[in-house]
Amino acid sequence: MHFNRPIFLLPLLVLAVACSKTETASTTTVKGAIDTTQKAEPVAITDTNHHLYFHPKAGSVQHYHIVDKMAMNSNDVQGNSPAQKHSASSTTEFFIQQTVKAVNLDSSVILSFRVDSLRMDSQRDTSKVHYASSNMKDRMNEQYREFNMLLGKDFSVRANKWGDLDSMVDVSAISNDLLSSVPDSLRKNPRVMMMARQQAEQVANAYVMRVLVHSPTRALVKDTTWRNETDVNLDIAPGLAFPVHVTATETVRGLEKRDDHVLAVLEDNTNTSPKKKVFEEGPTKASIGNFVATSHSVVRIEDATGLLAHRAMQEKRNVTLIVESKEHPEAKRTVEQNGSEELVTEMIE
Repeated sequence: MHFNRPIFLLPLLVLAVACSKTETASTTTVKGAIDTTQKAEPVAITDTNHHLYFHPKAGSVQHYHIVDKMAMNSNDVQGNSPAQKHSASSTTEFFIQQTVKAVNLDSSVILSFRVDSLRMDSQRDTSKVHYASSNMKDRMNEQYREFNMLLGKDFSVRANKWGDLDSMVDVSAISNDLLSSVPDSLRKNPRVMMMARQQAEQVANAYVMRVLVHSPTRALVKDTTWRNETDVNLDIAPGLAFPVHVTATETVRGLEKRDDHVLAVLEDNTNTSPKKKVFEEGPTKASIGNFVATSHSVVRIEDATGLLAHRAMQEKRNVTLIVESKEHPEAKRTVEQNGSEELVTEMIE
């Protein structure tokens, strides 16, 4: 699937920590390179072996605008104690530049990225946080180090011919920033350097995956749907995992022409359902209900280059967890949690 990110619920009981990022009143108004709100001209797929490959032109530069909104609410009732209610929401908006450094003989592509600006607004219960890279005080504030260590620094990755992330090539600018706060006596320690590189790769990966897009390995045929099903264990709460069944489909909606661009339109749907709703271990029983975990996205990919032109994704998450003990029935605990995410990535002029 295009986003290469499974739809998993945030672990229960840690909402206050996991979603510490808030919904801003508005986001920056920018003009996309392609106006997806207008009616497009359909283009017939006449070649039965028509494939999408990631082969952008070396030296070309793309700019993307990303807005990611999340919201989460929880209600925790234990025994006769008053309910503990929490809510959190966030909006993260950033602009990232992508430069195609090289197209290799094995069809892999070296890409260089740089986050030019970033804005984050968050609210957790009554606590509010606002960060803007344009604000020099925020840029100097150690509280926002996770953002500041990335801004304006170039890092590079390798993608394969399907547009998938193959490896991180160079994240030294970010890792060097991380090491700047480490004592000189430890800065050259191989273990410390490796840990800094791993953390830098994790930070960079979170931004790159908003821009990269997976092209189907099969030939495009209009209205064809591919299906993939898998079973995994889903972490519902710390130390508690339930077996779930994940069904993912991808449908080719066809080709369309917008201005001078011919785009492949692909629709993804993912649904996660529990295979087991009750988990018993000794005197303790945990059960889940009201389980919803769905994802829907529509992506538009340039047919000529395999570059992402526009992605719109929506996720919904909902679960009720009941934990009870035969030995202490008065300590029954019920946690309800629901959340959502909306992500829009678009190439801009």
